[in-house]
Amino acid sequence: MTNKVGSFAGRMLLVGCGNMAGAMLDRWLGAGLDPARVAIVDPAASPRAGVAQYASLAEWQAAGGTADWIMLGMKPQQLGEVAEELAPMVTGEVTLLSILAGVSLADLAARFPDARAQVRILPNLAARIGAGVSAVASLGAPDRAMIAALLDALGEVVALDDDMTMDLVTAFTGSGPAFVFRLIESYAAAGERLGLSSEEALKLANATFGGATALLSESGEKPGTLIAQVASKGGTTQAGLDVLDADGQLVALMTNVLRAARDRGRELADLARGEG
Repeated sequence: MTNKVGSFAGRMLLVGCGNMAGAMLDRWLGAGLDPARVAIVDPAASPRAGVAQYASLAEWQAAGGTADWIMLGMKPQQLGEVAEELAPMVTGEVTLLSILAGVSLADLAARFPDARAQVRILPNLAARIGAGVSAVASLGAPDRAMIAALLDALGEVVALDDDMTMDLVTAFTGSGPAFVFRLIESYAAAGERLGLSSEEALKLANATFGGATALLSESGEKPGTLIAQVASKGGTTQAGLDVLDADGQLVALMTNVLRAARDRGRELADLARGEG
């Protein structure tokens, strides 16, 4: 992994480097990416050793900046403003990467028609430690080997034939860690209500969720199989499961959570197109 990322021979520009783009960049740097090959246009981004940082595209250009890989990592609502300035720089030698929620490949092709390729990536925050999930779809003829090397460094990769399901994937895997963190937080809060200290509750919740997901991943078993190994008829676990499973409320709740996140992605797409 390190050697593959370390072999990146291009020059990459990150337009916007907030939490998600920053997590990706930090992982790549940790995996051997030469910081001298990266520049950031984002006045608010945390500085990174060896990585050039600029307040604007104009400042980057004035400094003689060039890039053959450009990643869009700003807010989707800023696409129109950024594209107006950036599009002339995105020539047939440039591979355009985007992690913008709701912004489709068709949107990118319309804004940056001269790009060598448009690549839409939906990562999640666990990319920071190489344990993320990234869905990817593309138009044009990207350097697939190099894209694979960059994404493999972030964790699991799911290649999609097109980006028709990307809004759902954004909700499912991109937003998913926040939903899991909220579940852990709520689990700890429930333990606290029932008598544990806040420190005990959070420590036990973290260990319980972490151990359960690690076992699920390493065992290769389905969740239902592992549930059966924990729960016994008439026991304490089954009593709790009966509450979780009552009237299908838990599945209905998670469906509503994902639907809300998916639909917001579509609204953001409309805003990016200037239709909102």
